[in-house]
Parts: sequence; C-alpha cells; structure tokens
Amino acid sequence: MATASGSGTVASDCEEEDQDDPSSSQHDVQDIADNLSQLNVGKVQSNDYEDELSVFRQQWQRELEATPSPQRESKKVVQELKNTEAQTDEEKAKSLFLRGIEMERSGKLYEAIQHYKRAIQILPDVERRLYDSSDVRADTPAEESDNEEVINPNVAEDSDDDEAIEGEELVTRFQRILAKKGHLFQMQYQAKGCHISWLPYEVIQLILRWVVSAELDAISLERVAAVSRGFHVAARDNDIWKLMCVRTWGIECGTPRANGFANWRQMYIERARLNLHGCYISKTTYLRHGENSFQDQFYRPWYLIDYYRYLRFFPEGLVLMWTTADEPVSCVSQLKYRSAKHHLGIMAGHYRLVGDKVVIVIKKASTEKKAPQSSNTRFRARRKENHEQQEQIFHMELELRNVRSRRNWSLVWQHYASRAQLHRRSARTAHFLSLIRLQHSRAVLYGCNCIILSVFAILFYKMEMAIFL
Repeated sequence: MATASGSGTVASDCEEEDQDDPSSSQHDVQDIADNLSQLNVGKVQSNDYEDELSVFRQQWQRELEATPSPQRESKKVVQELKNTEAQTDEEKAKSLFLRGIEMERSGKLYEAIQHYKRAIQILPDVERRLYDSSDVRADTPAEESDNEEVINPNVAEDSDDDEAIEGEELVTRFQRILAKKGHLFQMQYQAKGCHISWLPYEVIQLILRWVVSAELDAISLERVAAVSRGFHVAARDNDIWKLMCVRTWGIECGTPRANGFANWRQMYIERARLNLHGCYISKTTYLRHGENSFQDQFYRPWYLIDYYRYLRFFPEGLVLMWTTADEPVSCVSQLKYRSAKHHLGIMAGHYRLVGDKVVIVIKKASTEKKAPQSSNTRFRARRKENHEQQEQIFHMELELRNVRSRRNWSLVWQHYASRAQLHRRSARTAHFLSLIRLQHSRAVLYGCNCIILSVFAILFYKMEMAIFL
C-alpha cells in the first residue's frame, strides 16, 4: 500500500510538471518574440540613421565642391597648363589671359590672378596684343562666335540731319543738330561696358580741362575736337579758352570784345603769344681770323664759328636759356623739364609778355671759387684774393613775328644787355645796340642759315617726342 501510495505521489508530481510546462514554453516564446521585435526596431532605427548620415555626407560633399579651394583650382590650373604645352607662346598667353578675364567676371579673383601672372610671364605685352587683335571684341573664348559687332539700329546714316544755312558757323550748326537729338554722343556699336555718352556734360568738360593740363596744350584739345560733333561743341566751350587766356596773359588780359575778337578761342589763337610746345633757337655765325705767327700747313687765314642760343618758355613765366655750340638734335631734349642744369650751362629766368614784346630777365649763378687755405700765416696781408664773386644778369627784349602761315614762329631781338656785379658796390653793364632785325625769307628746321656776324634771330623749333626720349 505504501508502495502504491508512493507511486501515486510521483505520478501526481509528473502530472503537475506536465501541466506547468506549456505555460513556461509560452513565456519563452513571448520573450523571444519581444527580443526579435526589439532587434528589428533597432535595425530600422540604424537604417534611418545611416540614411540621414549618407544624405548629410552628400550635402556636405556638394557644398565642398561648390566652395572654391586654392588647392583644387591650382590642380586645375596645372592640368590646363599641361594641355596647352603644344600651343605657341603667344597662343598660350592669350588663352590664359582670356581665361583669367572669365574667372574675374565670375568672381574667382585668386584664380584670375594666377592666370594673369602666368600669361604675363610668357608674353609681357599680351594685353596690348589682345586689344590690337579683333578677338578682344568677344567677352570670352566661348562667346567669340556669338558676340559680333552689332550696329545700333537707332543710329541712322548721317544725311547732314538739316540743311545748312548760308553764313552759319559750323559750331552753331552742330549745336542745333545736337539740341534736336537731345544728347551729346551716341554709340555706334552696342557695348556692355560704360560708354562715354553716359557721362554728364560737366564730367566731359573736366576731362577736356585735363587734356589742356597745366602745359596749355591747345593742340591736343583741337585733336579731341576733331573726333565727333559732340567733342567739337564741347571743345569750343568758352570757359576752357578763357582759362587758357588768363594763364597766358594774366588776370588783366581783358575781354575778347575789348581786344577786337569774337570769342575767347579766337583771342587765344590770333593774339600774340609764345609757343610753349617747343623751343626757340637762334644760330649765330661769325668769322675769326687765324694766327699769323703759325705759318704751316694747318694755317687758316680765317675760321667760321657757329653757336646756338636756345630759349624754352613755360606757362608759369619760367624761361630757360642755353648758349652752346652743340647741334639742336642733341640739345633740345635737355630743355624738356623745368629744372635748370647748371653744369651744362643752362640758365633759368623769368619772362613777361607785353603786347607782342617779350621781356626776359635771366640771372646766372655765380661760380665763386675759394682759394685754398694755407696754414702759413706769414705775409697773409700781402696776399690778394684773385677769385671774386661775379654775378651776371641778362636783360633781353624780343618781338614776336609770324613766319608765313605760322603764327608767333620767330623772335626778333630788340634789346640785349648784360650786367656784371664785380664787387658789392661796383657793377658793369654792357649794352648791345647793334642788333639788326632780319626779315625771314625761309624758315628752316633748326634756325636761319643766313645769319652772319652779330645779327641774331630766333626761330621756333617744335619738340618732337623722338627727341625727348
């Protein structure tokens, strides 16, 4: 019985365990399912993070590519330079320069400077050659075929616009035509840059004043007036010519009507004045007898001596005078600037224009040489100072004359005096009254060939830029 009961107890325990097993297995399955779902959620979240990270990386890469980098652009420049090795130096320089223009317009200044520098190293005058060639009309090499000269359709063929009125001056006619058009200039070809027609009239007048400059360059002003109708009218403005007259004859020059002229321009052209764009040159020739004591094969009974006197005038009243035996070709360039070169013998002074007379006063710098001091004091009182201070002042009066159709082309001597200051209280003055005025029959390039003995005349010589350089 006992055995049976024992076995029954064991059997009941097994049944209880069998009853508990399904519940525990259900819990394990639920835990596994929960773990799997958590893993799936983690994988989904990790995938989302990876997608966001990839999107961020792509966006960052695009920003880096869009941002200019010196290293990246320098690599591109090196690659471009390798591709252009087969071209000639001029073609490479032009290509690099145009590439630099394109980069400068797109805002890449650092890369543009690199291209400019490389182009100038290959060909220093690449910019001038580009402007001389027809390719410069295009903005970039890629747009050369697209950008051609397009004539402005608003600019019609000039048919003299209006009929000419008999007796009407050219300036008055141009003013009437421009007043109808409503503008001073009109561009003939379409351009992207700023055109001079956009400038106001006051700025045009300021530019023309700079053309005249402090040198009173009326020749350059007339050249500008020959460009177009607008410049012709602007260059005839009375304010510009009045300023030139005041600078020439002073503030008390009077008015055009008081001097018998129609306007300030006519007064400046026709009234006697000095030419400032060159120098006046006189050539003096005289005879010198030979020395009779030397009777050999080199003896000459007389010698023909030539020397030149140069006068260079400046607008502010300064004048330079130089007396030398050198030819004008080698001397004119020395008188270009206002500074007097005393070591060459060039003297500086001042002049005044009174009517058709020119009064000049020139002071020669003293060449005082001090005697060497000796330590020996014996018989010092008996010594005489042989080197005295000598100061020379030259007074000249000349008259302006015309040579054929050239106005104020010659100066004729009227009076000449030299005053030497020997001591503080003594002076010596020498007057040259035998100067004969010449009637010039032929104006040559460097002076008058027929001047003999003490006859002087001065002709104007225009300074060319080739001689200045």
